Amino acid sequence: MAKKHDVFISHASPDKDSFVRPFAEALRRLGVNVWYDEFSIGLGDSIAEAIEKGIAQSAFGIVVISPRFIDRKWTQHEYRALLNLNVEEDRKIVPIWLGVTRADVAAFSPSLADKLAIDTQHVDANEAAIQILRLVRPDLYSQHPRADLEEMASGETLEKLQSEIEELREQMEDLQEQIEEYQCPYCGSGLSDRIQAPADPEEKYWDMRETFGCGFQRFGGTVESLCTKDPRFPKFVDYEIICSAPQTERDQWQCHARPKTEMARKASIQSSWGKTQDEARRRLELNYEYRAGKISNREWNDRLFGPGG
Repeated sequence: MAKKHDVFISHASPDKDSFVRPFAEALRRLGVNVWYDEFSIGLGDSIAEAIEKGIAQSAFGIVVISPRFIDRKWTQHEYRALLNLNVEEDRKIVPIWLGVTRADVAAFSPSLADKLAIDTQHVDANEAAIQILRLVRPDLYSQHPRADLEEMASGETLEKLQSEIEELREQMEDLQEQIEEYQCPYCGSGLSDRIQAPADPEEKYWDMRETFGCGFQRFGGTVESLCTKDPRFPKFVDYEIICSAPQTERDQWQCHARPKTEMARKASIQSSWGKTQDEARRRLELNYEYRAGKISNREWNDRLFGPGG
């Protein structure tokens, strides 16, 4: 039956900083599914129950034997649980010696001293993790050259990946800035025209005038015409409505909107005509709704001349 975890790490808590935590993290970076208390026990969990379940659900038992491990009753209890399962299920126990000799291990457990062990006098946490990987996950071990495994265990591969992601993020930000240069900052409409134009009557100074598909226009960084998505876009009340009576029988009433605010001056409304003053005014309101993006060209035409007009 397949086990949930590749390895269970039995250790003494005082050995976490010097070896066990770096070792467990290196294993995890190599792709090994590790049962390790700091990874596997959550707030509110029963420690004894979690350890018992972790041992039962692990394919291998890694025992980090140190003077602290030998002295503690709790670690001895863990080891006995692993040993019982090793006998019952032919489970493999892999010892790692941390500051102990064969004589120390033999005094603690003759059977454990007889097992081939990893001695940390000769290898560090990363190398120990690679050796364990070769034993417990030969499929993963065979997929990578030795140099790649060393980088993965040490975290260099992750650092490189994070560096590449950060570089890609910067490139995307640069690209976004370049794209934004050709888009309306309010609605994203594309740039439709960009020309050099004089900035003074004598034409001594020139600058760039940019016009976008939505009607937004700027000249030398100054907004000349507003986008309808600009939150500062004026309301109809921001215009003074001026209507002129016809001068002859052939003429019509004419209405135009005179801006009352700075923003209204940047959103000009097309004048309108009608047989009556009310008709001319209603058409001016339609012109405003169209300029403000509230109705489409088709809706404007249908409401002005009727469907199909």
